[in-house]
Amino acid sequence: MQTHIISLLVEDHPGVLTRMSGMFTTRGINIASLTVSPCEKEGLSRMTIAIEGSESELEKVRKQISNLIEVVKVVDLKAGGQGRGNGGGEAIVRDLCLLRVHAKDSEARSAVMQLAESYGAKIVDAALDSVTLELTEEPERVSRFVDLMRHFGVKQLFRTGVTAIGRERD
Repeated sequence: MQTHIISLLVEDHPGVLTRMSGMFTTRGINIASLTVSPCEKEGLSRMTIAIEGSESELEKVRKQISNLIEVVKVVDLKAGGQGRGNGGGEAIVRDLCLLRVHAKDSEARSAVMQLAESYGAKIVDAALDSVTLELTEEPERVSRFVDLMRHFGVKQLFRTGVTAIGRERD
């Protein structure tokens, strides 16, 4: 199984997301991540959908999505650069994580701050017994960071899901 990221340009009106998710449901395909946001064109939204499946399943999904009336454009974002910095892929892929961890004493707080710095995470809030961190990075790197932070005890965890943009060709 491979993760595929699809970017859709869709008409911005009620019911589009329901029809989209219904199409995945009827095919038995799980959506690993879904983000929807305004885009550069008024009246349209951009959906970024991460699914796990084979190349043939992706092709079936792509064809079926293209047939939906509200879909203006479908782009398969090949994210070959994931896990290898910004190079090598056809897309730049990111996930935003907000994470609150226990930091009961100065030793724990110092260790959390060192790990945060090594991953490029920002400290966005601190209390006497916890630290809240923000990290925007490739999804796999965010997952590794969260796994490391579990050692301190995760109080709260929020991830936005995958968002991606294709690279421009020269």
